[in-house]
Amino acid sequence: MKFIREKIAKPSVIITLFAIALLLNNCASAPATKRPQESIDLEKAKAFQEAGRYELAIEQYSDIKNKYPLSREAVTAELELAETFYLQGSYAEARVAFESFQNLHPGHNKVDFAAFRVAMSSYQEIPATIDRDLTPAENAITKFHEFIANYPKSEYVKEARTRIEEAQKKLAEKEYYIADFYFRQKEYQAAEGRYRALLKKYRGAGYNEKALFHLGLCYYKLNKKNKAKQTLNLFIRRHAGSKYVKEAKKILKEL
Repeated sequence: MKFIREKIAKPSVIITLFAIALLLNNCASAPATKRPQESIDLEKAKAFQEAGRYELAIEQYSDIKNKYPLSREAVTAELELAETFYLQGSYAEARVAFESFQNLHPGHNKVDFAAFRVAMSSYQEIPATIDRDLTPAENAITKFHEFIANYPKSEYVKEARTRIEEAQKKLAEKEYYIADFYFRQKEYQAAEGRYRALLKKYRGAGYNEKALFHLGLCYYKLNKKNKAKQTLNLFIRRHAGSKYVKEAKKILKEL
């Protein structure tokens, strides 16, 4: 009986082994899944970007956009192309590219990043010194406010608020410099306008104390007694510990 059972079992073992061998052969001969060329090209472009080889990255991203215009990789390439311009320091080109991305892909999950970078592109163009044109600072503030209004829950809002403060401080510094120049030149009418503008537009930029005191002095010098009294009294209430309080009180006694 033992011999019979072994004889019966033997063909089934052979069939099982044959099936396994066939499966292994099929697996071995099955072609590997081929990656799309656009995905490979995108990876190359990113490698160039991360290595700081921006011209090559720009060329590669542009090729992806042209060769595969309807692919997801083309959309990614469009955003990364703008970012490459930004990293390269080509802020005008970056701003245009990010704005284009915003307009073409308003529903993209990184559209808030594009809007933030539009503002940052202007911010990066702010001169280091106040003796130059500070229009980029004004443009950056406008764009940052637009960004915050449109994407209030974005992860970049906190940084946007910080950049607004920094840009405002730069503008306030220039406004105070000009106002102070006019005051020292005894051009009190011109200085008055500058100090008022400084207090109105850049209240939190750190110049309130000096600007309010000197505005009171301008009114005093221009013989605008009522305005001088109001302004200097307001100054004393708001800045009781200021080094200018003693002089303010002295002038008030003369009015």
